[in-house]
Amino acid sequence: MPANLTPQYLEAEANFKQAKTIPEKIKALEIMMAIIPKHKGTEKIRAQLKSRMAKLKEELQRRPTIGRTEQAYTIKREGAAQVVLLGLPNSGKSSLFSQVTHAFSEVAEYPFTTQKPIPGMMKFENIQIQLVDTPPIQLDHIEPGLSNLIRNADALLLIIDLTKDPVFQMEILQEELKQMKIEVVGKGTLPSLEGGWGSQKTLFLGNKCDVSNAMEGYRIFEIRFKDIFPILPISAKEGMNCEELKREIYQLLNIIRVYTKAPGGESDLTEPVVLKKGSTVGDVALSIHKDFFAKLRYAKIWGSGKFGGQMVKRDHQVNEGDVIELHI
Repeated sequence: MPANLTPQYLEAEANFKQAKTIPEKIKALEIMMAIIPKHKGTEKIRAQLKSRMAKLKEELQRRPTIGRTEQAYTIKREGAAQVVLLGLPNSGKSSLFSQVTHAFSEVAEYPFTTQKPIPGMMKFENIQIQLVDTPPIQLDHIEPGLSNLIRNADALLLIIDLTKDPVFQMEILQEELKQMKIEVVGKGTLPSLEGGWGSQKTLFLGNKCDVSNAMEGYRIFEIRFKDIFPILPISAKEGMNCEELKREIYQLLNIIRVYTKAPGGESDLTEPVVLKKGSTVGDVALSIHKDFFAKLRYAKIWGSGKFGGQMVKRDHQVNEGDVIELHI
């Protein structure tokens, strides 16, 4: 008997394959098990799902205890996304972090002021995005846990000191990331890489543009890399381009904000649902609860629809600013 798997199940299966951590995989499996059609044709698949779930939970329980240093790099994700800051000593990374998050990260003229990762929240319009300041990159020394922090983040900010050969700094950062088997990607989609390699969307920031002759270094840097990476000149000290930086980070994350409303009610535009671009009405329902997703019959949409209140199915793609009314 054929399984006749629904598009919703196949979508949930795709989310499982894309999950990075064991808890994320377990959550995706729970959704798959909740929405898979229950008939004789899916008995084998349902048994496989239960077996896979049992193995993941067992693996989660017997994960080895990580060292104190590595544990410091396990930062709980908060807000709409997590973005990691990387830079060489005295690049102004911690000054920028403090400027846009108002969280404390020790700043001084001497190198290696930041000793461990520090999370802080950056407000962008009606959402919060988590930034993580990290100890400066050291040549030929990779802190335990840094690679996993970078891989699990949603994006990277690489900070360059425009007063000190920015092209050379860029090459050093790329080389150190390659040592961790991480490839930085600016413009375009994330590529499929060999086993063990990861990739991250990246924005390059040319810092200290307020210093005399710094913009000369920026122009050299821009000519070399502008066709490959998004680049923004900033001054963490003076707060120059910090608002533009927030918009650039939001664009880099490839996410959208949509809003929900109860039938007959008003939409709350202060509490968006944050989703990846290309998400559907079904994803909106799933973000609320897996049972809501399973019972969804249709939705009404205001914004990107052909007209306000257009009735749409769960596979309808949503766009920035849409208001969704879900019906179960």
